[in-house]
Amino acid sequence: MSLTNHFSVRAPAQERRLRFARVQLDPSARQASPVWVPVALGGAVGLAFAIRSLSSGSYGWREFAGIAVLLAAASVAEAFPVPIEGVAVGATSLATIFLVAVASVYGWAAAAVAGFLAMALVEMARRRPLSRIVFNCGVYVIAGIAAGAAAAIFDRRTLLQLVLGAIAGAVCFFAVNITLLAAVVSRSRAIPFASSLRNYVYLTLTPFAIMASLTVILVVLWDRSPFVAVVLVGPLLATALYQRWIHRALDRLREFDRLKDEFIAIVSHELRTPLTSVYGAAMTLRGQELDDRRRELMLDIVSTEAARLGRLLDDILWVSRLDSGRAETFITRLEPLELVSDVVRATRTHLPKGVSIDLRYDSGSEPVAADPDKLKQVLVNLVENAVKYSGQGTIEVIVQPQYGTTRFCVRDHGPGIPPEEHERIFDKFYRLDPNMTKGVGGTGLGLYICRELVESMGGQIWVDSLPSQGSTFIFELPLFAH
Repeated sequence: MSLTNHFSVRAPAQERRLRFARVQLDPSARQASPVWVPVALGGAVGLAFAIRSLSSGSYGWREFAGIAVLLAAASVAEAFPVPIEGVAVGATSLATIFLVAVASVYGWAAAAVAGFLAMALVEMARRRPLSRIVFNCGVYVIAGIAAGAAAAIFDRRTLLQLVLGAIAGAVCFFAVNITLLAAVVSRSRAIPFASSLRNYVYLTLTPFAIMASLTVILVVLWDRSPFVAVVLVGPLLATALYQRWIHRALDRLREFDRLKDEFIAIVSHELRTPLTSVYGAAMTLRGQELDDRRRELMLDIVSTEAARLGRLLDDILWVSRLDSGRAETFITRLEPLELVSDVVRATRTHLPKGVSIDLRYDSGSEPVAADPDKLKQVLVNLVENAVKYSGQGTIEVIVQPQYGTTRFCVRDHGPGIPPEEHERIFDKFYRLDPNMTKGVGGTGLGLYICRELVESMGGQIWVDSLPSQGSTFIFELPLFAH
């Protein structure tokens, strides 16, 4: 949720898909500066002492090699957080496991430096705002120092002390992370600190328990032999990949459910309108004595709305074929002018008052390689869209050669389309006016069908349009190879 001055965080009550102990900050976030500035300064001081301790000579090449391996693992884990289904947190950084292992095995100084480098490398690679980088780096430095200090309480002479040290380190790392996160959230949103802390502890408790368990396993194995600890990479990698696969699969299912609900709502509305008109006209014809003019008017309504129902069902059938892969393409040699002329002539028979349609073509147009049925469906959809949105004026259908292809254009004088919507209008169910405030209905399937059919014939389609300047839908098909 974005707050004022571009200071963004994930609100715990409204948004469950936050990253574990991750905060987004912007340099203009003055509202939270009393929190993140001291954290950044504290992290800088802690990092200076940590570097001094590391350079004192108490670490050998074996220690530095072990720290480097765990640092690399922490950086990768930070760069690729793992989505965890079934818990409140949507994506969890497993870097905590490796940073706490550094704190437990190599001490607070190594954990502070490793935490700083892991976070700084990832955040700088993502080109985050400076305030966010320094805050998150400060959090990891302070958390690493706290974890190392807690683990040092236990002298690691026995397996129990080793386990308790790892648990203490994990708890302290978690506590620093969540406390500072809650502080910055409460400051930016002007909510009580205790309430924010309670919410974030609740949201992140399950991922913490999982990572604390994995940390203990890693520390015990690493203490016995760093080479043996490598065996943990396989299960961790498999778990991460499996969780990502599950998350993507469930996301697809949720998207399918959303599309299904949207499809039912749209189609129900689009069916109800013509059915109501047909029913009303039929009841009028049946129950009243009408003169010839009114009878013809009622029959025109029945004919027009029945044709509209037919087009709607055609769109649904085309989408079903496309999604199921049953829309086979039969490419053949096709004279485009004849087919385009048929579509234009058929459209002229039911044009609304004030709208006309013209065909412009180059007499030298060559045959194209296309599926006749699919090409006709594309042209019908584009022309009907132009009629629907034109209001008044002339619709132009243009056929012309274009560098080894044939270009088809359908130009209208409608309201136009904003540039940021040019790609989205070809998505399934997408409509520029979903609430039909301008009185223009539609299923949002026509342009999606056009794109899929054109691409299936080896062509491409796009739109050239600006608001209040009309729209030109353009697609190109390859010429037929002799």
